[in-house]
Amino acid sequence: MGTLSFILEYEVTPGGNVAAGLPRLELQVLSPIWRGETLVLNYPDGESHTLIGWQGPADGGPCPLRVFWTRHRPGAPAVCLAIGGDAGLRNATSGRGLPFLALAASMIPRQVLEVIGPRPEAPPLLLL
Repeated sequence: MGTLSFILEYEVTPGGNVAAGLPRLELQVLSPIWRGETLVLNYPDGESHTLIGWQGPADGGPCPLRVFWTRHRPGAPAVCLAIGGDAGLRNATSGRGLPFLALAASMIPRQVLEVIGPRPEAPPLLLL
């Protein structure tokens, strides 16, 4: 895969889904973005959770979610991040709201990996 990198701005407004919200972040996107209506996470203990994107004022409603590789600063390891709409994500199983969710490599569903690809390598450190 060639080098892909751009900045995606993401903010979660305070509300009923995520009370404190999340200030605007500039996320470096390092892969193609997987988009879907739901993301099912199957845990090793057999438990399963379904995530949905959440948007809107007041009570809000579902929206597509996005999953991609990013890193929080140059040179840091890449992290797989799931984000929703302007009200974050919602765990449809428990009803709990989240601003975003970082996924362990072992938790990334195959259909997502087929789009986003493997974890990007960290760029080499320059020693001066």
